[in-house]
Amino acid sequence: MCRVISYNIHSGVGRDKKHDYKRIGQFLKSTGADVVLLQEMDTRPSNRETRQDTIDICANNTFQLVAAPAIKEKDGWYGNAILTKFEVLSKEVIDISQTGRQPRNVQLVEVNTEKGSFTVVNTHKGLKKLERRSQFSQLHSFLRERLKMHSSPLLLAGDFNEWQFFSKAFSALNKLLVPHKVGATFPSHFPVFSLDRVWVSQDITVRSAKKVKNTQTRTMSDHLPVLIDIELPTR
Repeated sequence: MCRVISYNIHSGVGRDKKHDYKRIGQFLKSTGADVVLLQEMDTRPSNRETRQDTIDICANNTFQLVAAPAIKEKDGWYGNAILTKFEVLSKEVIDISQTGRQPRNVQLVEVNTEKGSFTVVNTHKGLKKLERRSQFSQLHSFLRERLKMHSSPLLLAGDFNEWQFFSKAFSALNKLLVPHKVGATFPSHFPVFSLDRVWVSQDITVRSAKKVKNTQTRTMSDHLPVLIDIELPTR
């Protein structure tokens, strides 16, 4: 079994107003996750060192971090990141930013598991409806071509910021990949909106897909983490 977590960590700032990558890193370690897809990783504040932020979120050497900055500044960066216990085979970042809006990207990392290669796709979509529609279209086109060219099993997850209850925004993605509902994840103290979502390719068996809601996760971020247990096909 392979365990994956997707988590918008709100720049490391919890609902208690404390910035603490160490507590998030230790939580991720305690879950036994093999791969973690992070959104809103932020190392920009000048009163902290990027190196120490990385050590803390990785629970020292539990994970290695693959960064996908959407914004780079003098003292650090902001964007997506993937943590993994597996060997990284390849990585790619696709810019899906829209003019006049906050930069966004799609992060793809291929890792080497004991059952062979496994591709994880991490993303954080925009706040405006038309912005998201363009980004969803770009994501679908990219994944469609990727799946044609690569046979590696694939998991897509992240913060899609689609708050509408009866949205048809995911129709194309749902035909390309298998969606798995995890329920409302935002805001973490009283979840109402299903912003954090997950899809897998047809060759992956999902054993469990759920949000993690407890005293700790209600505090660490404004989103709840999503935990997915999967069985990868034998290659």
